Amino acid sequence: MAEPALAYSTPPPCPALDAILARDEHSLPETDGLPLPDGRVQQGPLGYSRDALRRRLRHLNDRVAVEGDMFIYYIGRDADDGPKIASVSPDVFVVFGVPDRPDRKSYVLWNEPQADIRFVLEIASPSTRRRDHTEKRFVYASLGVAEYFLYDPPGRHRKARLIGLRLTGFDYEEMARERLPNGCVGVRSQTIGLVVYVASGGELRWFDPVAGVDLRTYDEADEAARQLDLANARIAELEAQIRSSGSKGS
Repeated sequence: MAEPALAYSTPPPCPALDAILARDEHSLPETDGLPLPDGRVQQGPLGYSRDALRRRLRHLNDRVAVEGDMFIYYIGRDADDGPKIASVSPDVFVVFGVPDRPDRKSYVLWNEPQADIRFVLEIASPSTRRRDHTEKRFVYASLGVAEYFLYDPPGRHRKARLIGLRLTGFDYEEMARERLPNGCVGVRSQTIGLVVYVASGGELRWFDPVAGVDLRTYDEADEAARQLDLANARIAELEAQIRSSGSKGS
């Protein structure tokens, strides 16, 4: 396995560094050109987490962004310990300190040093599991990511697994678990104030401890909106009947 390209906090001045600093998100690839290897087992929790967290956090301020499958470019180290362009693409991550731009192509950290990537969630697949638990752990620690969560979806002979890691010094320590009102056990993110847990069916869920409810999937949100529309329509119908009865009685 290749050594991780750990982030260079203070790269030495050299022509290679000058060439790196001249690059921005418009001159760097926004995709590696390869098809996504993950199937629905990975795409389901990825889409739910990204969209539910985006809906939950979007009202905080305009300097919080929830992203997914997007490159983070940083200055790494080459074989001779010199600076080189390196990148990582978390499944889901939360960034504080920079504007939430819908047209963003990537995060180029040497151009946006104020971008504070505090939370990363990786959803393992057979092709990424080893790297998620080893190489990426060191990369995220070197980037100063405060919390790193890993979710292994259930397989034919494997139960779903979830761990939450918090950065302590230069490495991660596993976070404590807590029991939720529904009886499941989850891990609370101090960064975003939510608890993530594995439901009885093995699926990943996000719980809001303040509201006391799970964050909804899009299907659940759509169904709730549909039920609300039906209820409002019924109320309007009853009010119309009451007004009609009143006018007839007068």
